[in-house]
This record gives sequence, C-alpha cells and structure tokens, in this order.
Amino acid sequence: MDKSVSLSALLKSSSYWSKWLGVRWQLILTLAVIWLASLWLRNEYGQDDSNLWLVMNQFFLLLQWAIVGLFAFSLLSALLVWGYFHLVIKSKADLQVKFGDGQKAEAGWVNVSVSLAGAALRPLLGTIQARLVFADKKLSAPIILDSQITRPRHIWRQAIQGAGQTLLHDRGIYDIQKVLISFCDMFGLVSLPCSISFVQQLYTLPVASEPQTIKSYPHSTEEQKHRIDVPKRVEGEYVNYKEYETGDNIHRIVWKIYAKNGELVVRIPEVKDPYASHLYFYVSYFNKLGLPEGAFEAELLNVYKDRVRNLLEALQRNDYAVRLPHDQEIPTLAGVGDKHTELYQITASSWQNQTAPQAFIRYNQAAFVCMSSLVPADEIETVVRNLPPAIPLVIVKLSSAIPSPFNISMKDIFFRPEKKPADNLRQPWLISGLRKSLIKNETKISEAIRQRDNTWLTDRIDLHS
Repeated sequence: MDKSVSLSALLKSSSYWSKWLGVRWQLILTLAVIWLASLWLRNEYGQDDSNLWLVMNQFFLLLQWAIVGLFAFSLLSALLVWGYFHLVIKSKADLQVKFGDGQKAEAGWVNVSVSLAGAALRPLLGTIQARLVFADKKLSAPIILDSQITRPRHIWRQAIQGAGQTLLHDRGIYDIQKVLISFCDMFGLVSLPCSISFVQQLYTLPVASEPQTIKSYPHSTEEQKHRIDVPKRVEGEYVNYKEYETGDNIHRIVWKIYAKNGELVVRIPEVKDPYASHLYFYVSYFNKLGLPEGAFEAELLNVYKDRVRNLLEALQRNDYAVRLPHDQEIPTLAGVGDKHTELYQITASSWQNQTAPQAFIRYNQAAFVCMSSLVPADEIETVVRNLPPAIPLVIVKLSSAIPSPFNISMKDIFFRPEKKPADNLRQPWLISGLRKSLIKNETKISEAIRQRDNTWLTDRIDLHS
C-alpha cells in the first residue's frame, strides 16, 4: 500500500508542477516528429542527386520554414498577451469564483464559474484558461474563459468569464490558495502560467441516496425536557374525532360521518406539544484499524459519510428535530448557516482514534447510534452491552466499500462503465492488509451483535425498523 500511495503522490506532484512549465507535451512531440521525419528523408534520399530529391528537398525546406513561422507567430502572440497581463493587469485583476450554488455542492462533478475583471487579452485564435489551486497541490479541471461581460453602451469588455465542471471526489473542506491563469496559443503548444492569489474555502457534501424513512423515537428519559422552536404535532384535525358534547363548536361537526351513520362527531382541535424531545443521533468516527490519512481510509471515509447522510435524512422525516453530537472538534467555516449545520458537521468530520464510542455515547440520551466496522469488535461489544435494547444500532460494513476489480456486470461487457476516482484502488484494496483486518473484525462484530435486536451490520442503508 505504501508503494502505491507514494507512486500516486509522485504522479500528483509531477502533474501539478508540469502546469507551471508553460511548455506542453504537444510542442515536444511536434518537434520530435519533424526532426525524425527530416532524419529519415535524408537517410533515404540524401545521397540521391536526382531531380526528384532536389524538388523534395526544396519542398521540405519550404514546409519546414512555414511550420516554424506559424509556430513562432502563435508563440509570439501568446507571449505578448501573457507579458501584458503579467505586467499591467495582474495587480488590478479582480477574481470571482462561484462553486456549486455558492460555497457548497455534492461531491463529484461540480459546477464552477470563474470571472476575471480587467482588460485581459486573449492570444490570437488562442484561449485563456483558469484552474483553481487547492492547498494540497491539487488542481481543478481547466475552465476556458470565453464569455465577455460588457457595460451598457461600451465597446470594451468589463470582464471575461467562463464556466465548467471539475471533479471533487472527497467529501470535505477544500481550501483554495490561488487561481492559475494560463494563456494558450492557437496550436495548444504552450500554456504560459500566471498565478493570482485567491483565498476561499469550499466544501463538498456527501452524496444523497434514494429517500427513505426510518422510524425512531426520543429516549424515554428525554421526554418533556427540551423545548423546541417548532412544536411537534401530537394530534390534530382529520386525525382524531370525539362525540359531540354540549358546548362544542358546531362548525367542527363532521357532517359526512353524520350522513353515513347518524352519529354526531366533532374534530379535535389541533394540539401542538412545545416540549417534544429532540432525537439524538450519535455517529462515531472512531478508527483503530487504519491510518488517519491513508489512501484507502480516505475512500472509506467518503463511503461512510454517504451512509451517515442517508441515515440522517431518513431520521429527519420523523416528527422530531434531529441533533447530531460530535466526537471531535468541527472546524468553523465562514458562511455556513444554521440550516445546514448537521450536513456540514458530517462533511467536516474525519477519522479519529482519541474518543472511543463507549466514552462518547450517552446511553440515557441516544435515540439512534451509528458506527463503522473500523471500530474494534470489543468496543462495539461494550456499546451493545450498555445500550438499551430499544435503541437502534447500525454498524456500516466497510470491507466491501471499495468494489472488487472482478465485480463486472453484463452491462459492462457491452457498454464501457463510467470511470470513477476509486477505480485505481480496486486492485490494491483486494490484497491490502486493512481489508483483511476489516473482514476479520466484521466477523467478530457479527458474533457480538447476534443476540441483539435493532442492530444491523450492513453496507447498504436499507433498514426495516
């Protein structure tokens, strides 16, 4: 695993620094092809004094100088506008970046738009591209700035902008440090870079799945102790009826029932309980089997966050407000409103090995508990022993989170499957020591929870409770 991670880091670093060279591989390949073609022609026909060789030689020289002239013109055009931007425009450039719907988006292919204010000039028949540079030397996909923003009744443009998509696979916080502006010539042979400082934080949410509802109720000791802002409906119109009594409002008589069986019944006025308890959903990110920041562990964390979001949204479809205690310090992020606190908390969490579930979970408060199979079986056995039988417990099975390379469906035979970022981990994961440890731990977990109801060891959140 260490070798694969090191190779991945090397390729990632080389890809990052190659964007700053300015020279693209197309230029090197073109020069190599011209040189090899010239060498081959001279070896084949260079000793021939025939008129054919003289014509071919002149034609080749003409073609060679034409190509050199076009390349020089293209490169000079890109170099001039790059120098003008670097010396004149860069200090006054105003960048605006919109990510998803503002600051957040679901992980995956994310919409990104970039606008650059100022009189930035495009190379002749070339393009201006922008890339976001993240803190871990990761670059976004290039965004071509090809749309002009002009002021009313003005000829010159006010700004240039472009929109595109970039792949942000990991569920978490992304720190933008700068924006890389590249000036590409019309042949795509050079990409002259110029960086502009730009600091912003973005975050990607776990991926949502098909909606479902999981019935859960606050712990009995929590009833009538916490006042909530939006009272929970406990009974109301069209739900409960009672026989008509003297003094009842005649406007609440249900005439349909009277016409059917001759009984006078009235609707019970809607009642809301302002002291309905919150539903506490305990999620543990305890990891005692893997590395905190390993390549496999990062993908397992992505899968685990998706499952946790699925559980959270299923619980929120009950009539109770869901609260999410955390077992680690959650980094603050400017612009995150209270409305999305729980989802942001899941996004910003990471694996930790300091707070064990048995020290984190309050058994007299929990209404639903979720852990991963990275928690050792003896820890889970302690939780099972102390958790009241009525409280549901879900252990997310992670040994199958990264699919096997041999997992091929009939559809994949006829249609090329969409490539995913985790595909490169499939073969190493099959023989990794972490997977073997997880399978062994999950076997012990199955034994520890075998006698307990309301407990699931599952890789899919499809519960019937």
